[in-house]
Amino acid sequence: MLSLEFDMIFFTGSTRVGKLVMKAAAEHLTPVVLELGGKSPCIVDENANLEISAKRIAWGKTINAGQTCIAPDYLLLNRNVKREFLELLKGHLESMFGSDIKQSEYYGRIVNDKTFNKLEQLLQETKGNIFYGGETEKNQRFITPTIIENISREDVLMQEEIFGPLLPVLEFSNLGEAIAIINSRPKPLALYYFGSKEKANEVLHKTSSGGTSINDTLIHIGNHNLPFGGVGNSGFGKYHGRESFRIFSNQRAVATTPTWIDLPFKYAPFKNFRWIKKLLD
Repeated sequence: MLSLEFDMIFFTGSTRVGKLVMKAAAEHLTPVVLELGGKSPCIVDENANLEISAKRIAWGKTINAGQTCIAPDYLLLNRNVKREFLELLKGHLESMFGSDIKQSEYYGRIVNDKTFNKLEQLLQETKGNIFYGGETEKNQRFITPTIIENISREDVLMQEEIFGPLLPVLEFSNLGEAIAIINSRPKPLALYYFGSKEKANEVLHKTSSGGTSINDTLIHIGNHNLPFGGVGNSGFGKYHGRESFRIFSNQRAVATTPTWIDLPFKYAPFKNFRWIKKLLD
């Protein structure tokens, strides 16, 4: 289908396939919009409201069992609040879905066997410790929301977008360290920060992402007045609301010149300008 000559190609999916789409579009100089995802970081600072933060992160990570392009992909926790926060996060997961999450009518399943197998393999290969969850059942393609702590930046869970209910946890001692971790990776589709307004502004000024929610997750995608899209490896081109109309339209400039007057100044020979030059001199 990509060999056909379209006016516009809009693609949402992986970075790998996005490159193939862009390469095919180049044959016809077809403009593209790529919304590609990536590993969206979620910072919880020591001055955050931990109770509300844990609830909102549990909500954002478990929608569609984590299978959304803007789900929090990994947590960056200030080590001063890490233990308290993880206990709160665990509590909110159980308050939302019950102690036996498999029985909850509100918790989804993994979309297909291929994705399930990939997620299960990540669980088997990670060097981190499972703080919560870790249960899988292939017949139902079920994986509990799983929090994995004590991982390194080189861990298998930190290599690609997870796109599932696994949530690895990294620690930081100061905000500059967290920002450095984010900036060492490709630019994400979404970035989340929980903490003070002052520190949030620092994160915004020192990082780049397609979109950002402060003290919440996913919310920026639901506001039709805000453009949505990626940057760098997470894609390019913005849509939603007015931006959707713009991106799918050709803004054609049209000038109409009246014929009741025809100024001679634009025509050769340009001796008509001599008298103007004399006046200016």
